[in-house]
Parts: sequence; C-alpha cells; structure tokens
Amino acid sequence: MVRSAQRPDSLGGLSFLVQLGLQRSQDDSFIVEDFMLSRDAVRDLQKHLPLRDMFRTDPLDFIAGYPSLLYGLREERFYKYFQTMVSVVHTDKTGISTLKVRAFSAENAKKIADTLLQAGEGLVNRLNERLLRDAVGRAEAEVMEAQNRVIAAQATLTAFRNKELLIDPTSNAVALAELIAKLSGELASTRAQIAEARMNASTGPQIPILERKAIALDEQIASERARVARSSDGLADRIATYERLVLEREFANKMLGTNEADLVRAKAEAAKQLLYLESIVEPNLADYSTQPKRLRSVLTVLGANLLLVLIAWLVFTGIREHGARH
Repeated sequence: MVRSAQRPDSLGGLSFLVQLGLQRSQDDSFIVEDFMLSRDAVRDLQKHLPLRDMFRTDPLDFIAGYPSLLYGLREERFYKYFQTMVSVVHTDKTGISTLKVRAFSAENAKKIADTLLQAGEGLVNRLNERLLRDAVGRAEAEVMEAQNRVIAAQATLTAFRNKELLIDPTSNAVALAELIAKLSGELASTRAQIAEARMNASTGPQIPILERKAIALDEQIASERARVARSSDGLADRIATYERLVLEREFANKMLGTNEADLVRAKAEAAKQLLYLESIVEPNLADYSTQPKRLRSVLTVLGANLLLVLIAWLVFTGIREHGARH
C-alpha cells in the first residue's frame, strides 16, 4: 500500500485509520505499479540479479522458458516476456496492490519480488527527495540569504564601531548633552555670582576671576556643542550612520525570522505530502509449485485429442456413408 501522511479536513468514518497514518494515496499507488512493470524496473533488476538466467530452463522447454519461440534475445522481447511473468493487481476497495512473480524456482521468484519491492521503495524515496528539494529548497535558500544579510549587517556595524572607537554614539550623545547641561548650569551660576559681586562692590577682587571662569565655561560649552554639529566628524553624523546600521541589522534579523518561519511551514507542508510504501505481507517462499498443472494439462490434452478423434471419426463415417449411397 502506498500511503500519504496528509490529513484531510473531514475525516468522517475513516478517522481512526487516518490517525494511524493509513490514509491511502491511490494515484501514487498506480505510479509504483506502473514502475514495477516498466523497463526501468527491468534494468534495476538486472543490476542486482541475473534476471535472464533466472528464466532459463531446460533447452527442450522452448515454450515456457526464455528465450523461446515467442520471445527472442532482443531487449524488447525480454521485456515483453518479463511482463508475462510479473503482475501487479490493484484493488480499489482496499487500496492494496498485489505483486505476483512467476519463476522456475521458488527462490528466484522470491528474490525478484523482494528486489521489485526495494525498487518501488526507492522510487517513492526519490519522489520524496524531489518533493523536499522543490518545496523546501527555495525556503532554505532564502534563509541562507537572510543569514548572510544579518552577518554582513553585523560586520558593517562592528567595523563602524572599531573605526569610530564608539560602542554606542547615542549613549555618548546623552552623556555629552548632560555635560553641556551641567556646564550651562555652572555658567549661569557663575554669571549670577558676577552680578551679585558687582552689586555689592563694583571693584571687588573676585569679579575678574569669576569673569574669566564664565568665559572659559562659555568656550567649553561652545566647543562641546561644536562636537555635535561638526559636518566632518560630528557626533550627529555618527549617530545618524550608527542608527542606519542598527536599523539595517534589525531589518535583516526580522527578515531572517520571517524566512525561518516560512522554512518551518514549508517543511511541515512537505511532510504532509510525503509518501510511504508499506508492505502488508512480505513475499512468501512457496513450498510447492503452482505451475505447471500436470494432471489438468494431461487431462485437457487427452480430452481434446479424444474430441478431435471423435470429430474425425464422425466426419470419416459421414463421408463413407455418403459414398456408399452413391
């Protein structure tokens, strides 16, 4: 029986059998049956077995054995002879296919049947490999491409950090903003002290000191702000470049996650369509021959000869009586 792992939407009365994985795949059964009777099957058998020698019998048997009066030495004639010795019968009601092999010894018949079943299983495996390659191969390629994109984005980000000697320019910008705010607060405090000193004593000795401090604070604030706004190596440009690289890495990671989910779904869908060749009954080694039916053949030949003799006698008697009248 050739079965598939796919589960139908409506199980109906066969739900128990389907849950056991016994859903029939009738169309694929016909594929395996046609293969077992094909020229490819004959070639596979010839690779593993001395197939022609297995069908050779006594030289005097020029009717049943191979080669014979009807089947010559050509490959096409041997293929026709093979089809007379092997049959595959499919039962629609049960979905079971029955393989029958005739040979001139029980051992040879069993060897041919076993090898044919192995060849049929090999065909099913090749169909499954093609299915997986077609259904999953594209998804795996997309996952690989997404992985390479993530690796490239991370490498670019690492190269930027090594070049700029910055792990996270955004954190540096926050620290710089806090420093500017602190300096601005200190500058405001210094100017307030200058104003207070001038109100108390316009020529106090601390006024020049406070003014120099205010000028230094103002220059430092301007310098720190210039670090952010410089066009060549300013922190703002570094932050923009860094955020773009981080965004590219995030996009690559999201694409990788999406492709990996698609790969899982593709594998699940492919697994539902996989085929399995189940041997319900293994080939049996016959303990007695079913052919030739000697007694029946002898009686058939004897009855036919007696009938021919009787017909000939009746014809002869009729002719003689007809001649006697004339």
